[in-house]
Amino acid sequence: MSPDDVVERLRLENKALRQRNDQMRAAGEESNGSRHQVRRVSSWAVLAVACVLAMTSVLVVFVRNEALDTDAYVATVQPLASDPAVQSAVADAVSAQLVAGTNLKQQVANALPTTAAFLATPITAGLKTVVHQITLRFVQSEAFRTLWTTINRGAHQHLVALLTGSGRGPLSADRGGVKLDLGKVADQVRQQLDANGITVFDGVGPSGSPQLILFKSTQLEWLQSWIRTLDRLALLLPIVTLGLFAGGVLLNADRRRGLVRATIGLSVAMAGLLVAFEVGRHRYLDALSGVTPHNAAAASYDIVTAPPLATVRTILAVAVLAALIGEAMGSSSIRSRARAMWPPGRRTDGRLHRLLSTYVQPLKLALFGIGMLVMVIWDNVAIGLPIVVVACLLALVDRRRSNPGVVAAAADGGPGGITEGEARP
Repeated sequence: MSPDDVVERLRLENKALRQRNDQMRAAGEESNGSRHQVRRVSSWAVLAVACVLAMTSVLVVFVRNEALDTDAYVATVQPLASDPAVQSAVADAVSAQLVAGTNLKQQVANALPTTAAFLATPITAGLKTVVHQITLRFVQSEAFRTLWTTINRGAHQHLVALLTGSGRGPLSADRGGVKLDLGKVADQVRQQLDANGITVFDGVGPSGSPQLILFKSTQLEWLQSWIRTLDRLALLLPIVTLGLFAGGVLLNADRRRGLVRATIGLSVAMAGLLVAFEVGRHRYLDALSGVTPHNAAAASYDIVTAPPLATVRTILAVAVLAALIGEAMGSSSIRSRARAMWPPGRRTDGRLHRLLSTYVQPLKLALFGIGMLVMVIWDNVAIGLPIVVVACLLALVDRRRSNPGVVAAAADGGPGGITEGEARP
């Protein structure tokens, strides 16, 4: 064969090889694209479920704490005794029951001579005013606050039975309404009236005990049917939720972008929960319209829902902060400024670098474990979740720092540095 024929033959073989390589590369890219699409869709689905479970977890953990932790329950309802609107509502309920429990006007008329019978009406009105004033003075005292705490602490043992539909005792449920027995308050007021020389209310028996409606909801019976199951899941839901968030991040080819999506989704979920609490407040006030004074009902709702709302706001703030940090880590301009402020020599030398290189892995595991223990064992999401998020961010930073190819390319300013949208598992 002539040299030209050999060259032509080699050229044709080289062309065939290039075509075969192009076909194999196209098939590989198509396969990788298909896998990437599946992982992306799976990541979105897992994160959506995690966001729903995050909202559910906050509510379930709050209900569990109130049902099973007496100190937490008392700490929640204790401020009600110091609220002026609630004090006024309690004074109205107790004084009205005392007056209604005895035929006050008739007793006053019987005590007056016949010639003074016309004084029965003004004297009765005056007694009603005195009864209300003495009652209000008592509920504004420290003795009432102590008694309120005692009543609620004693009633807490009935709370679990209440939530399962068989509540009896000072705290009871009837046709969707949660009522607190104020009989002991009435007894104390009668003693105060006796001390002021007013004894006509001594005949009001225990059967006439006043009650204050704390909550009224048509959904209470539905809640009672599900509370046992939710109570069993209270410890598992936070763990499952965090696991799903971690899975959603890991399924994403770009872990940083997955973390940003997860934290944004968590932020939206918590914001939705805040809206739900506000809507629930309006419905709650509408349900108690005409039954309990509006200001007392509003104060009760605001005080009782303060703990879960504080948790929701904390989670929202941490999620937004994590999303901003994750987004900032993907900004090429921010990375360039960071490299300018922290030259490669300082990043690779020194005691700080050696400490991080030695202890960063156990530090990540320790922070994650501590955060999980705080949330699961001590039921404090507001403290535990930020610790877990810090551990996750530290793991993400350490993964980027420990990738020698990325670090070297970034230090040289070459194209090997991580760019926005680049996917690295």
